[in-house]
Amino acid sequence: MYVKQISTVILFLLLCANLSAQQINLKSPDLNLAVSPTGQITAMLNPKTNKNYLAPGVKAPLLKIRTANDWEEPAKAVFNPKSGIMTLDFAQSKISADIKVTQKKSHLVFELTGLSAKDKVKAISWGSYPTIIGQTIGEVIGVVRDGEYAIGLQSLNVKTIGGLLLNDGGADDSRGSVALTQAYGSSLQAFSLDRSKARKTTVWTQYPDMPVSAIPGETTIGSKIAVFGCPENQVLSRIGVIEVEEGLPHPLINGVWHKQSPETGRAYLIGDFDESNIDAMLDYTKQAGLMSVYHESPFLSWGHFALNPVSFPNGNAGMKTCVDKASKMGIRIGVHTLSTFINTNDPYVTPVPDKRLALTGSSILTANISPDATEITVESDQYFKNLKPSTLHAVQIGEEIIRFRTVSTTAPFKLLDCQRGAYGTKAAAHVKGTAAGMMMDYPYNTLFPDFNLQQEIAGNLSRFFNETGVSHMDFDGHEGCFSSGEGDYGMQAFADKVLKDTKHTVVNGTSRSSHYYWHNCSYWNWGEPWYGGFRESQGDYRLENQPFLERNYMPNMLGWFLLSSTTTAEDIEWMMARAAGYNAGFALVARYKNLQKNPNTKELLALIKLWQDAYRSKIFSPDQLTRLKNPENDFHLEQHNKGWNLYPFKKFKFEHAKQVLQPGQPTFSEWNFVNNNAEQPLNFSLTFMGKEGVISNPWIELDGYFKLELPGEYEAGNSIVCNGTTIKIYNSKGGFKQEVALKQAIPTLKPGKHTIKFDCGFPEETELTNRFVVKTISKPELIAK
Repeated sequence: MYVKQISTVILFLLLCANLSAQQINLKSPDLNLAVSPTGQITAMLNPKTNKNYLAPGVKAPLLKIRTANDWEEPAKAVFNPKSGIMTLDFAQSKISADIKVTQKKSHLVFELTGLSAKDKVKAISWGSYPTIIGQTIGEVIGVVRDGEYAIGLQSLNVKTIGGLLLNDGGADDSRGSVALTQAYGSSLQAFSLDRSKARKTTVWTQYPDMPVSAIPGETTIGSKIAVFGCPENQVLSRIGVIEVEEGLPHPLINGVWHKQSPETGRAYLIGDFDESNIDAMLDYTKQAGLMSVYHESPFLSWGHFALNPVSFPNGNAGMKTCVDKASKMGIRIGVHTLSTFINTNDPYVTPVPDKRLALTGSSILTANISPDATEITVESDQYFKNLKPSTLHAVQIGEEIIRFRTVSTTAPFKLLDCQRGAYGTKAAAHVKGTAAGMMMDYPYNTLFPDFNLQQEIAGNLSRFFNETGVSHMDFDGHEGCFSSGEGDYGMQAFADKVLKDTKHTVVNGTSRSSHYYWHNCSYWNWGEPWYGGFRESQGDYRLENQPFLERNYMPNMLGWFLLSSTTTAEDIEWMMARAAGYNAGFALVARYKNLQKNPNTKELLALIKLWQDAYRSKIFSPDQLTRLKNPENDFHLEQHNKGWNLYPFKKFKFEHAKQVLQPGQPTFSEWNFVNNNAEQPLNFSLTFMGKEGVISNPWIELDGYFKLELPGEYEAGNSIVCNGTTIKIYNSKGGFKQEVALKQAIPTLKPGKHTIKFDCGFPEETELTNRFVVKTISKPELIAK
C-alpha cells in the first residue's frame, strides 16, 4: 500500500513536470507565438501561410530583467490558460515574474503584473524579438514588413519605452530603435525602468552623475506591450484598432482618426499675427489654402505661458477672439513654444526661483556668506567645474540665483566673481551647510524643470489651450524633457499630459521622433530655414527625411521655408514641385511685414494654393511624381477649364574658372545651347562658387551682339538672377541685396541655337568658380480633369 502511494505521487509529479515543460502556444488570427518551457519565443507564425518569421539561431526571450547591472533571461516558463498568467522564473536571481497574457483578434497583449522581488529589478526588456523580415524597418513605429506581411510591437503605456535601453536614464538620441535592422533581418524591442528610487544618471552626455529624484510608485510593474502580425496593407488600420482597444491616444479630426484624415500633414503658415492684424493674416492663410496660422513667438515667457501684452493686450480673451475668427474660416490657430524650456524672466525663475528647477548637482556651503559676498566656498567642485555646457553659470541657493565666473581649481573650492541676486532674485545671507545647486541651462537664456515641475508646465499649456481654443502646436525642443533625467519617459509623459488634459484635439508636431508619442503626433517637421538660400537651406535633409517618414507611417513633410519680401514665384514653384512629388506638407514662415512688402504676395499665395489643390487631387502620373521629387527640376503649373498644364523647364549648366593663358589670349568661356521651344524671356542664374574671395566686373554676351556688364565686386556665394526683365543680386544665404539698373532691355530667346560668352576678374589666389545656368520653359504636359 505504501509503495503504491509513493508511485502515485511520483506519477503526479512527473505529470506536473511534463505540463510545466510543455510549449506555450499563443494565438491571434494573424500571428501565433510559441514560447518554450524556458521562456524563449520559438516561433512567430503567420497562421494563414504557416510561415515562421522568427530568425533561427537567435535568442528571443519574452522578457528579460536587469538586477544591478546584469541582464538575465528566464530559465523556466509556465502558463496557466485559465488565469492567462505566464510565470517566468529567473534562476540566477531567484526572481519570478508574472505576465498577464491576453489573446485578442487583432493582437496579443503582454503585461508585467508582478515581480517576486520588484525592489531588486532595475529594468525589464521585452525581447529583443528577432525576425527574418528586413525589407522595410519602421524604427519608430516598431513595425517591420516585407511587402506582403508585417509584424509590429506597440508600447501600451508611457512607462513602456519602445526601443533599446542605452543608459540609466532611458534616453535615446537616435531617431528610433523599436525596430532595428539586423544581419538576420530585424529585431523588435521595448523596455521599462524602475523610477521609484532616487538615482544618478548622465544627461545629454554633458552632465555626468546628475541626481534624479524618485517618482513614487513608478516601478516596472504595469509595463505592457502589444504584438501583432497582419498583411502589410492593413498595418495602419490595425494600429488604429489596437489604440482603441488598449486605451492608447486616438485623436480625431472632424470625426476621423488623425492618421487617416486628409487634414493630417497639411501645410501651415508661421507668422506674427496679433489682435490688430489677425484679419489680414487669416486672409493670407486662406489665399494660400493653408491649414493654420501659427504664431512663432506669442508668449511673454515660457513656463507659465502668459501672452505678450504688446500683441495680445486682452490676454487669453484676445487670443480666443483670434481663434473664433479663424474657426469661422475653417482655419486653425497655432502657437509656438519650446516645450519645457523656461525663460529667466518667467515667474518660475523670478523673483523667487522654484525649488523644482533642474540642477545638474549640488554641494554645501562650508562657511556662512553675506548678501554681498563675491566668493562662495563650497565643499566640492564636482558640478561647478563643468562649465563647458553652461551658458549662464548659475547657482541656486535657497531663494537666490547667483552667477559666477569660475570655480577655483584647488581646495577650499570657491565660486569666484559672484554676481548676487541674478534674474531679479534677492541677494541674501546663507548659512554654512546650505545646499548650492548648479542650474541646468541652454544658450537661449533658459533654464529647465525637474520631472515634477515639467508635468506642472504641461498642465499650464493644456490650461492655455482650453481657455483659448488654440488647436495647433509643435513640441519644439521636446528633447528638453531630458533635463528631468528621465530620458524618453520624460518626453512621452510631457506630451501625453498636455494632450490628455486638453479638451479638444490639438494638431501637433515635433522634430523629435519617439514611439509612444507617435500615437499623439500629427506630423514630424523641423525648422530653421535660414542657413542658406530658399532652396539650399537644409536641402538634402528635407529629401532624406521622406523615406524615414514613409516607413514610419507619418505624413510627408518638407520642413520650414522662409517667404521674405523678395521671394520669387520661381522659388515658390520649386518648393511646391517637391511638395507635389512627395504629397508633402510644409511650414511657410511668412511674417506680416514681408507679406505686405513683397510685391508678388498675391501671386505667390495663389501658386501655393494651386499646387496644393493639384496634388491633393492626385492629378500627377507616377512619371511626373518622380520628376517632381528631383530638386534639380523646375516646373510651372497652370489650371484651365479643361484641366492643368504642367510646364517643365530645361536647364543648361555651364562653369567658368580662372584660366592661365598666354598674354593677350582671351580668357572668356563660350557656351552653346538650343532653345527648342517658343520665344521666351532669357532666364539665367550666375552663382559665384567657393568659400571665400571675390570676383570683379563680370560680363555676359548673348549671340555676339548683346553685352550685359555688371561692374563691381561680388563675394563668394553671391548670385545674380535674371528673369528676362529684371536682374537681382542675392547674398550667400539667398537674401536679396539689390536690383541692377538696366540701360537697355534684355533680348528674348528665339527658337534655335544660342551662344553665350562670359568672363570676370579673379584675384591672384583663388578657388572661386562661376556656375552659369540658363533655364528654358518647355511645352506643357496636359493633364485633363
